[in-house]
Amino acid sequence: MFLVTDIIPAGAWFTDTEVIEGISITTGSWGDAGSLMVTADQPLLKPPAGNHAKTVLSGITVNNTGSAPLEVTGIRVSWDPDDGEMIREAAFTRGKGGEAPRAGPKGAGSNPEPAGDEGFTVFWSGEAVSGHLLEGQAQLGPATRDDPARGILLTFGSNMEGKSLVCTIILDDGNEKEVRLQV
Repeated sequence: MFLVTDIIPAGAWFTDTEVIEGISITTGSWGDAGSLMVTADQPLLKPPAGNHAKTVLSGITVNNTGSAPLEVTGIRVSWDPDDGEMIREAAFTRGKGGEAPRAGPKGAGSNPEPAGDEGFTVFWSGEAVSGHLLEGQAQLGPATRDDPARGILLTFGSNMEGKSLVCTIILDDGNEKEVRLQV
């Protein structure tokens, strides 16, 4: 399901919430963020298993429906209940053929330019608590038939099953949109 909003005049706030099969999706728009669409149609949570002491969440999709590039300068991820878990990485992925973007095996880098293949580009890496602003730089070009959307890949240091998460995308002009989901 895609939630689309019209461009809202500066100073106006729009919010819409829908619950779909246990996933609550909230989008908001402030000024120019009307071109940014954030969805979570097919979230996938891979909890820690075996040698992997991390949880990976994919399936959050961002799309630039406008005609000009958008600059992402921050991502804020919050979760509840907060039991002291840490987020370790936020990355942008790219899908092909309209499929939901997922992380691939082609490596990562800190290049703020658009990702080249179906791999992923690290936006931020380190350790942060719930609600901390993850600063980085990524450009979201206008959506095309061959490049319809980017995904966000979040890596946590511990199991995140049963948490309510909010992922907020922040643009260089301070405008933002968020998506909420239950994992």
